[in-house]
Amino acid sequence: MERPTFEAMLEAATGVERDGSEYTVADDYSLSVYIGRPGQAMEVSEVAAIRLDEAYCEATSREHGSVYYVEYSSLHGLCVRPPKGGGGRRAGFS
Repeated sequence: MERPTFEAMLEAATGVERDGSEYTVADDYSLSVYIGRPGQAMEVSEVAAIRLDEAYCEATSREHGSVYYVEYSSLHGLCVRPPKGGGGRRAGFS
């Protein structure tokens, strides 16, 4: 993935706020980033903040405060989960 694509995904993500080249995830939201190669992706879960550098991004996980440095070509996507119990109705459920 290229930086502009990843940046656009972060801009579209609910619960994520931008401050310059840094993005923070609201406390009640859960964000995961998927890195690796096709068919061998690894999930970096519970991301609290992402900082975009020219050649790589820095993802800080809430779990143990781990920091991951990842080049953009290794990024595959992200997933944002809304707060628990805050979602509306889902198809087929009342």
